[in-house]
Amino acid sequence: MFIYPDLTQALHRFWAAGLVISPWLAGVDEDGRFDPVIHELLSVRARECAFTHWTEAERGLVLNDLAAPERMAQIAVYEIAASTAVHLAHETFGELDVDETLALEAMTRVENFVGQHRFGTLLQLYMLVTSWENHNALLYYEEIPERAFVRGTWHRPWVDYSLSEELMFGALLGNIRLLRRGESRFVLLTDEGRDVLARTTKMLDKAGYFRQRLTMLHVSQFNLFETYEQLSGEIWPQVMEQRRQFLQWAGVQMGMKVLELGCANGVLTFDGGLTDQVGPSGFVVAVDPAMSMLARARSKQKRLGIDWVSFRQGRAEELPIEEERFDAAIGVAFLHFTDRLQALREMKRVVRPGGTIASFHPLKANLNVPFFREWFAPILELAAKRNDQPRDFLLNPNQVRDEFEEAGLQDIESLEVSIKSSFHDPDKVVQHYIRGVGLFGEELAPLPWKARENLIEELIERGRFVCDQYAESERVLYFPGQWIKGHKPFNQSTEL
Repeated sequence: MFIYPDLTQALHRFWAAGLVISPWLAGVDEDGRFDPVIHELLSVRARECAFTHWTEAERGLVLNDLAAPERMAQIAVYEIAASTAVHLAHETFGELDVDETLALEAMTRVENFVGQHRFGTLLQLYMLVTSWENHNALLYYEEIPERAFVRGTWHRPWVDYSLSEELMFGALLGNIRLLRRGESRFVLLTDEGRDVLARTTKMLDKAGYFRQRLTMLHVSQFNLFETYEQLSGEIWPQVMEQRRQFLQWAGVQMGMKVLELGCANGVLTFDGGLTDQVGPSGFVVAVDPAMSMLARARSKQKRLGIDWVSFRQGRAEELPIEEERFDAAIGVAFLHFTDRLQALREMKRVVRPGGTIASFHPLKANLNVPFFREWFAPILELAAKRNDQPRDFLLNPNQVRDEFEEAGLQDIESLEVSIKSSFHDPDKVVQHYIRGVGLFGEELAPLPWKARENLIEELIERGRFVCDQYAESERVLYFPGQWIKGHKPFNQSTEL
């Protein structure tokens, strides 16, 4: 049996180099990811890189005595560069289009990584991640038609090359096999393949790969979530007024310098009243990881003519902000998407002594409601197989208070509020909750791509049936929400 070495540290170095592999970015269609010029550019550079670095010594390091498929090295370089280029497009412009500059930057990152950590390490990481994608899909479906497997249409539709060599290599290792049935052939996972999948899953989980994968998926979904504000207003009809009340409760006043986390398209910044609350004598710096959301927020700023706010791209866990600049660091509906303790420490770092840290976020809700059980049965059934509740991003009230305390905040106060959610339109509800904010993103992320898409379409169809069976007044959930605030001590350093 071929066993991967422990690649945990190698994965961390890979991410630190700004590289990704098959990140499940949105925008998959029949035309592939790139126009022909970009595809050819990446193909040529990948071929040159593989020819230079895939030496006999590297083959021995990775494969021992196993025969290497001829194009595996070139495909690995291409896929990593292609995935990284799309990821850069999301980070830089908030869209999918990759130009020559981004493609060349992605290839430079690949070549720099190879120069520092060897080509064999790059190839091992590619094999580890893609074998997980392949084996996980085979475990889910039990069998995949050979043609669908080599084209990736069921589980890796973002690829624009054949997976035939991965199929042959998996068969050589004894992890997968082909079964002929009539005139068709199917790909199946062997017992050895199941064991390999269990090992790779454990290793990737230990390395934080699945969390990283989910984060990339969430950011890419938000970048493409053009109807975010419109749908939020329809689905959460009372939340705008609750945002304004939260700002008052958090103590935001005229003339304050405020950092806003997770600003999206400015829904709290402008519509929720933050810039009005601090006024022209104050200042707001608003941060979000999704570039397209920031572009929409800047357009709104230009239209409103408000010059006491600036927008920056960044993550709450690593704020692009100097220390002790703000009177308050606040956010609405962002904390549950972060490494909360690290985000709170960063918020504490950038506020002055005595400054306020505050969050308004949703909490765990009772989903055992008739209309919801019928509508979202496919997701509930996934969880039932584990004898558990669906995995979502909703928080427990005590855990956030505990994390405020662990971050070293004082004078902590919290208040629970009720947030009305209207399940009024099947297409809009599924777009908002599933494709947009990703309420059950963690539950759906392990599904192969086609299975996930099929489940989403089923949710829309079930929603239409439920909307016919239940009155609109019955299709309402009340999510508990938490307002929580604390203060940075006067006598404590920013260092923890």
